Amino acid sequence: MINDMAATRPLLAAEQWESVNGVEDEEPIWTFRMVLLGSISFIFLLILNKYFLKQTGECIMGMTSTLMVLYPLGYIMGKVVPDTRVYYPTLGGLEFSTNPGRFSGREYAMISILANMGAIIGGFTSNSYHW
Repeated sequence: MINDMAATRPLLAAEQWESVNGVEDEEPIWTFRMVLLGSISFIFLLILNKYFLKQTGECIMGMTSTLMVLYPLGYIMGKVVPDTRVYYPTLGGLEFSTNPGRFSGREYAMISILANMGAIIGGFTSNSYHW
């Protein structure tokens, strides 16, 4: 039984790998776009939820409405922003590119995680809830 399961795992992984486009796997996740758009969405949802919950106590803005704006914005940034190398020797030799390639789904997933964190923290730190 255990040998049968071990024998089928590599086959399943290979079959799944064939159905997935391997190009996106080589692209970086921690990009300038992800940090910029993720930070903007985090701060925007944190402030907006904190304000709405303090005023009304009923209106909570989730990450979905923000992500409907951020995906096209990330796609446009992937097409428009020039590929410029930025090097900071004072920060331990930090080097990054402003546009490493096309906007990937993994960058979008990281942006959605940051946006969700901003929405949750903005909701839980509001003074409208008394625990």
